[in-house]
Amino acid sequence: MKKYLMINSESLGSGDWELGRTLMKMFLANIVESGETPTGIAFLNSGVKLACTGSPVLDELRALADRGCNISSCITCLKFYDLLDSVEIGIQGTMPLYVQNLFDADDSFVIG
Repeated sequence: MKKYLMINSESLGSGDWELGRTLMKMFLANIVESGETPTGIAFLNSGVKLACTGSPVLDELRALADRGCNISSCITCLKFYDLLDSVEIGIQGTMPLYVQNLFDADDSFVIG
């Protein structure tokens, strides 16, 4: 069963930003620990920062990528945040790619 995640923030939930960053790390770590692997993860808006240099979740993303998870960061968002040269994992993706991945997936989830 294909599962596709779209993560649109570097923080999970609203409210305290530091708490949200802690929750995002816990969320991704628990996915790794579950043994399940999403087909793909797309990072949008400030979520692209999670795939870039200095991200606190690079180990979790590498573990998922090693298990076959396709990781991509929105090129428009990377340009906006001036992060094109900072991507540590995955590819630079486009909106047509994300739309196609959503339609190809059995389940998709927006997180952030």
